Amino acid sequence: MSDPGSAGYNITKDPTLAKSRIFLGNLPICTREELVSICQPYGKVLGSMVQKNYGFVQFETEELANKAAFALHKSTFKQNVLTVRNASIKSKAANANAKRNPNQGAQVTVQGGIVMSAASAAAGQPVINDCEIIVKNRENTKYAEYIEERLKNSSLRVDVLFPNEDVLLGKVLANISSRGCLYAVLVTPQHEEHNSITVNILYGVPAEHRNMPLEDAITLIATDFRLKKQRDAVILPPAPSIHKGQRRHPEQMQELLERLADNHPLTASQYEVILKYLEGEREEQLKREVGEANALAKLKAPDPEIELQKKILSIMNKPPVTEITNELLYPTFEAVKEDKRLMELLADDRVMAALESVYNSDLRHTLAELL
Repeated sequence: MSDPGSAGYNITKDPTLAKSRIFLGNLPICTREELVSICQPYGKVLGSMVQKNYGFVQFETEELANKAAFALHKSTFKQNVLTVRNASIKSKAANANAKRNPNQGAQVTVQGGIVMSAASAAAGQPVINDCEIIVKNRENTKYAEYIEERLKNSSLRVDVLFPNEDVLLGKVLANISSRGCLYAVLVTPQHEEHNSITVNILYGVPAEHRNMPLEDAITLIATDFRLKKQRDAVILPPAPSIHKGQRRHPEQMQELLERLADNHPLTASQYEVILKYLEGEREEQLKREVGEANALAKLKAPDPEIELQKKILSIMNKPPVTEITNELLYPTFEAVKEDKRLMELLADDRVMAALESVYNSDLRHTLAELL
C-alpha cells in the first residue's frame, strides 16, 4: 500500500519513496533496531524492515540514502560483509543495461558530491573519502563547509557528516576508519567559537590532535596527505613469488621466523639463532649484489642496528642479579614461619636493631610485610 493514511501502510514498501531507501543484503541475524543503529550516522531513519538475510532502511532523501549505501557497502556487520545499494536500483538489470550501454545511464550523486552512473552504483563501486568532517550541531554547518572547501583545495576528497545525537562518536570514527578514510575532523560549537578543530588521523597508528587552531590543523592534514601520496607512489620491487606450501628458509628456521611473525614469545637463545641466520643471509645477498670482495669490505663495517641487537641479547643472556645459585636454608617464607626459634629472635627489638644497623634499611617494616 502506498497511501500513508491507509491501514497497514509500511514506508519501506512505498514504491514512490524507493529512491530514498537502501537495500542491505547478506544480513546476519539482527533486529530492526540493530539495523537502524548502523544507518543512523548517515541521516534520519524513517523506517526499517528485516526479512531473513536482507532488509531495507528508509531515509528522508535520496542523497542520504546514496551516502549510506556507499558508506556501508562491503562493510562488516556481525562478521558478515554487507551488500548495500539504493533500493531503486535493480542490480541485475542495471548491470545488463551497463553492458549494453556502457556510456549511458542515469547519474546519481553520492557521498562527497561525486556523480556516478546508476550502473556503477548498482555494481557497488566504492567511494572512499580522504577526510570526513563530523558536525555535532547543524548550526556549525557553514563553518564545516568552509573547512571542507579548504581541504578540497589541497586535493582531498572530503564530505560533511551529520551523525544523530544518540550515536557515540567512537562508533562513528570506527565506521569511517573501516571504510578506508584517512582523516576525520570533529566540529563542535566550541570549536567554531575558538576557531579550532579536532583532527583524527585514522590510518597507520591512529592519533588524535584535539582543539588545534584551524590553520595549523589544515596545514597538518594537507602536509600529511601530500607526504602519504608520495610514499604510496614509491614503486617497490616485486617480492619473489612463493607458491603455497613452499618454504624460503630451512624448516627449523622457518618455524622460528613464523613464531616471531605471529608475536609468540621466544627465548634469548632463539633470538640469537635468528640474528646469526639473518647475518648470513645478509652476507649472501651482498655477495650477489656487489661481488665477494666488496661484500667482505661492507661486512667489516659495523652495522649499528645489528650491534644494538647483539648488546640487547648479551644483556638478556646474562643471569639476573637476583639469581641465587647457593642452596637456601629456608626455601620459602612459609618455612621461615615454621621455625619458632627464629620467629622469636625476629620479634626481639635488640635483634632487629642489630640487623638494621648492618643493612642500614627499614628491615623491620620489610620483614613485617613478608611475614
